[in-house]
Amino acid sequence: MPKLEFCLLAFTAVGLILGTWGIWWARTSRLRNRASWGRSLFIGTLLFLGGSSLVAAFQQADGLVPLGLLAGSLVTCMLWETPGNSENRSDFGLQPEEA
Repeated sequence: MPKLEFCLLAFTAVGLILGTWGIWWARTSRLRNRASWGRSLFIGTLLFLGGSSLVAAFQQADGLVPLGLLAGSLVTCMLWETPGNSENRSDFGLQPEEA
């Protein structure tokens, strides 16, 4: 396995770990500061994966496919809407005077 392919595989694993960690912090943290750090970690991970994908594309490396699939999957997971509880849905769309 060429050195570039091994590095791209390692970058994919690091991107998976950091991206899921960022999503977890951004989605589950009740602290505003930690949620902000989670979003920043997620964006940084996407930029890291994008730069790695650019290098892989210029070198026509086989490791480009897992990087692209991981980046798309991370974006999908971050944007996935989780169902809220019934308390939050009961007053959806009401004006403050009506609630």
